[in-house]
Amino acid sequence: MLLDTLSVCGASDSGERLLYWADAPARRDSLPVPSHVAARDQGGPDLGHRLRSAFEDLLAGPTDRAVVIGADCPDLNPGRIGEAFDALESHDVVLGPTLDGGYYLLGLRRRAPALFDGVSWGTERVLEQTLVRAERCGLEVSLLGPLSDLDTPADLVAYVARRCAAPGATARQTDAVLRTMGLLPPA
Repeated sequence: MLLDTLSVCGASDSGERLLYWADAPARRDSLPVPSHVAARDQGGPDLGHRLRSAFEDLLAGPTDRAVVIGADCPDLNPGRIGEAFDALESHDVVLGPTLDGGYYLLGLRRRAPALFDGVSWGTERVLEQTLVRAERCGLEVSLLGPLSDLDTPADLVAYVARRCAAPGATARQTDAVLRTMGLLPPA
């Protein structure tokens, strides 16, 4: 899924691309990360701290815009990333909701560290709590269309069912692995 996410990012019209490792593989060269993608380590004990740290790093200048995406959303496409950056022209925050109550994408046009405080990370309340924090901070939010991410075995089953019904153009690496596992029919 990470390789598919990197491919989607590479096909988008966004500027600089960074890969933030939560737990980098022992040998980073074992994963074919494109040369145009810089790698950095995430910092912090939970997702909120890691997101805050990334946005502190990414939003150094007054005109900077940044979008952070997870690597567990195989239905993400380059157009959605473009929509996120477009939304940041008129909104402080853009969120791409997942169907399970979280989000696959978060974009900011200025630093907002309080946005990450008190969120129950990894629960179905992440989006709801983030929206409440954004309102409390006086941030104008844009919501993109929802997508499914893959967090549980049930999510994987639903993804395989969608792919069997309608093969997609994204997630080629993920689909290839699922085919070798016998979870998707041959292409």
